[in-house]
Amino acid sequence: MWINVARVSAIIAGIGILYSPTVASVALVATYVAFLASGQVVVRFRQVFGRPSVYWAAIFLAVVLIGMTYASVPWSDRGTDLLKWRTILWFVVLLSIFDDERWKTRLLVMFIVGTAVGLVISFVAAAGWVTLLRGPGALLRNSATQSMGFAVAALLCLWMFLEKSLQGHMRWIVPVLGLLYVANIAFITSGRSGYVILGIGCAVLLLWKAAPLRQLAVVLGLSIMAILAFSLSSRMQDYIALGVDQWVQEPESATLTNMASRRVYYQNTVEILQDHWLIGIGTGGFKQAYTEQVTRKYDPSNWRAEPIGDPHNQYLAVLTQHGIGGLAVFLVWIVAIARDMRGLPKYRKLALGLLFGWCVTSLFSSHFRTFAEGHLLTTFLGVLLSAPGMNDHSEVVSSPRDEA
Repeated sequence: MWINVARVSAIIAGIGILYSPTVASVALVATYVAFLASGQVVVRFRQVFGRPSVYWAAIFLAVVLIGMTYASVPWSDRGTDLLKWRTILWFVVLLSIFDDERWKTRLLVMFIVGTAVGLVISFVAAAGWVTLLRGPGALLRNSATQSMGFAVAALLCLWMFLEKSLQGHMRWIVPVLGLLYVANIAFITSGRSGYVILGIGCAVLLLWKAAPLRQLAVVLGLSIMAILAFSLSSRMQDYIALGVDQWVQEPESATLTNMASRRVYYQNTVEILQDHWLIGIGTGGFKQAYTEQVTRKYDPSNWRAEPIGDPHNQYLAVLTQHGIGGLAVFLVWIVAIARDMRGLPKYRKLALGLLFGWCVTSLFSSHFRTFAEGHLLTTFLGVLLSAPGMNDHSEVVSSPRDEA
């Protein structure tokens, strides 16, 4: 019973992270408590710990813990930074408890239902039929989170259609819903991360084990669709052009902007790395090191002197705090996830589509450990890659089309 309570709580958390940090936090804690109360923690962890995606995650967490010993910041800062990697624990827990395929399906369906509510409200608000505190492009916390959440939902719809797991009218309702998610991303929600995840995810799902001619057709088709969406959406054109312009014009920018700030963050972080590339500055030490760097370099009135706690690049963040060895372990963990074939093959291609998308968006944000985006990714990785176990006797058999 308690395992099912943990699963229900995880489903609530998976949807709640898009809407409310409070609801999500309560559901996350409830999942952990129910898992502990089940009395199955040890046996379920034993089942998954032999998987490279799990023991490399544990090794990376060990690197983070070791980094706490040589950081020069207060222990509270070290602990706060360590806590941000709770997304890894969430991945392992969900990998342990979603071994029943029926519960995988329930989570995936409920995620579509949960995001569809926001989708409808977003369209209604965009049409001017209702007035909300937030704009239609940022109902789900912010525009980046909304675009990523809708992109994941769109990919879920595409995956369900391709897997032919839908019956009756649902076989056509779900693809139409998927198109509505895509339309919202293109014309209402301003989020470059959503564009990336949607594009990469579609490529992975459609190219998976496809014949050469089909691969060529998919590439051409996706390219045409991307060009068409860009041509028709003035919002997409303006948002992408704005980002490029902000990046290019950073040296002359008198005010802080989204992409100009990232260019400054990267430049200063690379300069910090010149003296700390081997073992890093330690867990939680980035903000102090960055503040010292910009204080020496800029006038206090310059927006570039503003201190930050993260360089907005997951790989630079790991490299700066944990050195070249820490980054290597982190990358090996990602590869281990990508190569994990213990679960059912049909779910793996969706997991890879999401993972690859997050790897790209993490060049511009720390999306593996931000609260909403980090938990969103690890929720799906844990659920999709979970192998049949204690309560599910599904056979892990690869069809010629799905075989890795």
